[in-house]
Amino acid sequence: MTPAWLAPRACSVIGAAHRRQGKPCQDASLSAELSGRNGEALQLLAVADGHGSSRSWLSDRGSALACREAQRAVVEALQRTPLGDTTTWRHLLREGLPATIQARWQAAIADDWRHQPQNADPLEPVTYGCTLGLVLLAPQWWGCTGLGDWDLVAVHRTGEAALISQEESLGARAAAEATASLCLPQAAGLCARRAQLQPLAAHPQLRALVLSTDGVRKSCASDADFLALCSQVIDLDDPQQLEHGLEQITRQGSGDDVSLAIGRRAQPAAGRWPRRAGLALSLGSGTVALATALVAGSRLLQRPAPRPDPVLQQQQALCADPSRIRANLTPRRAQLLQLQRDPTLGQRLLAAPERDPLGALLARSQRSPLRACPPLEQHLATLWRDAGGKMPAAPPRPDERPPAGSRPAAPGSR
Repeated sequence: MTPAWLAPRACSVIGAAHRRQGKPCQDASLSAELSGRNGEALQLLAVADGHGSSRSWLSDRGSALACREAQRAVVEALQRTPLGDTTTWRHLLREGLPATIQARWQAAIADDWRHQPQNADPLEPVTYGCTLGLVLLAPQWWGCTGLGDWDLVAVHRTGEAALISQEESLGARAAAEATASLCLPQAAGLCARRAQLQPLAAHPQLRALVLSTDGVRKSCASDADFLALCSQVIDLDDPQQLEHGLEQITRQGSGDDVSLAIGRRAQPAAGRWPRRAGLALSLGSGTVALATALVAGSRLLQRPAPRPDPVLQQQQALCADPSRIRANLTPRRAQLLQLQRDPTLGQRLLAAPERDPLGALLARSQRSPLRACPPLEQHLATLWRDAGGKMPAAPPRPDERPPAGSRPAAPGSR
């Protein structure tokens, strides 16, 4: 019998920002092919993203333990429950698996904490805090569950992609947390909001599912580019190609850790899946080309398109979606302090801006006024003020009136 799904794949890559700062990768991912009592095949995809804050200083271990315990919980459920019993599996995705995973994770971090040299203090679960996203691929259905800011994309036979699960606005549910976390007391209950089970017969056009941590989506200039990336990445058969592509995505994008897990339907009985024509993806600080030939047998490469000013391109990308300004700039506080202490750092960044466009943007903002959007100017000014420095004021825009009681400067005056 032809299997319903091809072998799954997963990959995590340390973010460019974490690499510069000497921090570990806080993402974890896994893919596994499991077997039930009657030889039933079930595939598992999992991604977890450690919070990485000062309070969550062991979240890299927390995310790895979350993926490990999720697999163990699914294995146990598979031994008890036939895959044909979709009613029970739907309940497991909503309640049973989340509760088991959280309990196992809590026991695992407690055991890990006992082996830490700083274990004189009582364990606070936020120390290991992380998100968790799971996808199960059965012969007749697929399902998902989890919590946090992971994304799930469905890719159809035509190559079109659609975002089918993303985190809702948290409101007051997670207090000070930026995203729902496995460390929250109500974590298991939060998973029910994103749990679903879908029969494959109802979705004959489904070709693949792509599960990712938030660093991938944040690295793309728009959701359209994120969906285009997902539709293309499923054709990368070599694990090294996938790893290389993710390294470029974090380097050109947000600098955050990135993880992808991919589940693909088996080829149709006749013919092959159609491939889309090559296209270019706009990332946070550049453009990556995904050509058909490269997807088929090579790798993700930077598009050799003219980029006269990488810093301006970075600035425009941030201003195009101001909601990403804080996420991209806040991790650069250490680099900003270095710019304060070492004037030659700014010279090196500006001499080769294509290597680190965001760093070059900081260096330029230190030396001369920017003509950026107000949200970017305001956030940069706040960062410089907090670092004990000052950003040069931008010249007034043509559509701005001078403050009351002031006079416009004469042409050419300073």
